[in-house]
This record gives sequence, C-alpha cells and structure tokens, in this order.
Amino acid sequence: MKVKEILLIIGLILFIFLLNFKLLVYNVDFYNKELDKLNITIPRELAETNVDNLISYFKSEKELTTNFFNEKEKLHLSDVKDLINKTTTLFYIILVLLIILIALNYKNLGKLLIFPGVISVLIIFLFYLINFESFFDNLFHKLLFNNDLYLLDPAKDNLINLFPYEFFRDFAYKLFLNSFITSLILITIGFIIKRNKKLNKYCKIN
Repeated sequence: MKVKEILLIIGLILFIFLLNFKLLVYNVDFYNKELDKLNITIPRELAETNVDNLISYFKSEKELTTNFFNEKEKLHLSDVKDLINKTTTLFYIILVLLIILIALNYKNLGKLLIFPGVISVLIIFLFYLINFESFFDNLFHKLLFNNDLYLLDPAKDNLINLFPYEFFRDFAYKLFLNSFITSLILITIGFIIKRNKKLNKYCKIN
C-alpha cells in the first residue's frame, strides 16, 4: 500500500471521530436532553442559561464573565476551551488534507473508503469493551490536562453538578454511536464506488 493511501486511511479515521465530536460538543439539543435525563440539582432555567453561556464561550473569543462558576472552574473551563479549539483546528487541517488525498487516490477510492470505515467500527467496538467509569476516573483527565483543576467538589463547584460523570458517559456513547453510523455510511459509499467501477469496466468490455 502506498504512503498516500495510508495517509488517506488514517485521515479518514481521524475525520470520522473529529467530525462527530465537533457536531456534538456544540449541540444544544444534546445538552438539554441530558438536563431532562439526569438528576441535575441546579434549577432548570439556571442550568439552561449557563449551558448556553458555555457553548457561546467555547465558540467565541470572549471571556467567561458569569458568576455561576468560581475562579477555579473558570480556569478549568479555559483549559477545556483550549482543548476544543485545538481539536477543531485539527479537524479543519485534516479536512483540507483529505481533499488533496482524495484527489490523489481517486482511482482506488472505493477500497480506501471501506478500510477506514471498518477500522473505525473496530475501534468503536473496542471502546464498548472497556470499563468507561474506570477510564474516566483514572486516565481521562490525566491524558487531557496537565493540572488538577478538574478535581472539583460537588459541595462548592457548580460545574460538576451541571456536568456529572453520567453526562460525560452519555457524551462518549453518543459520540461513538454517531461515529459508528458515519463509518457505515463511508463503507456503503466505498462499496457503491467499487461496484460502479466494476460495472463500468464490464460495460466497456461488452
């Protein structure tokens, strides 16, 4: 397999997960459904207002001015925003590279769409085999952050009450479910391209 083909496969795998992360992290409906589902102790109107404020904060260059979160929480949210921004930047870089790589690999595009779709499905199945609660408690924050600002106290910090462990569990499962559907779509497109290519060859011969 050529380097340009390997790069396309890797790029598509990353694209699948980054695309669905980007769509979900700004999805107000998802957050509101979680407020309905989870036993949030914060009054609903106040919770919705601060969820909206957070999403606006993540999307913009503005500072978080609300008094709902204390200084420690704001510092942690600044780290979260930085992480989201870096992820979004990576998404757009990969998108540009994919456009170039697809143009370079158009002759074998069918199989090169199937491979990353299948690999992504396998990654998702592996995720469902791990103990997410253990991963979340022991590794998740240590992998993403280089400080302990994420260690919050439910008695003092609104952030952990607004977004308890169950929210992140649901976010992860929704992310992987959406990525699974995207992978199946990619596999289907790959098979359609391969099938049409074979039909075109058959038609030319006859």
